[in-house]
Amino acid sequence: MSVKRISQFFSPRSVAVIGASNNPSRAGYIVMRNLLQGGFKGPIMPVSPKHNAVHGVLAYPNIDSLPHTPDLAVICTNKTTINSIIEQLGKRGCQHA
Repeated sequence: MSVKRISQFFSPRSVAVIGASNNPSRAGYIVMRNLLQGGFKGPIMPVSPKHNAVHGVLAYPNIDSLPHTPDLAVICTNKTTINSIIEQLGKRGCQHA
């Protein structure tokens, strides 16, 4: 793995949160809150078919609707959906999840 690829994982320029949520008991809520409160400087792209916005950030209904390919995707969904999500992210060109 090249230094650039490692850097994209540990210092991504953009992050998609798959399964982002407005429900405080969900992992997608906690990840969004931590990114926003932690001062992440790049685009944060919540993906949620249930919400138009998460933590006040415009949400996208699916991976295909993202405006650009994220450097990193954080998957906060049920384990039964992970394989499909990884496949979609790979087709999109996302190299880190």
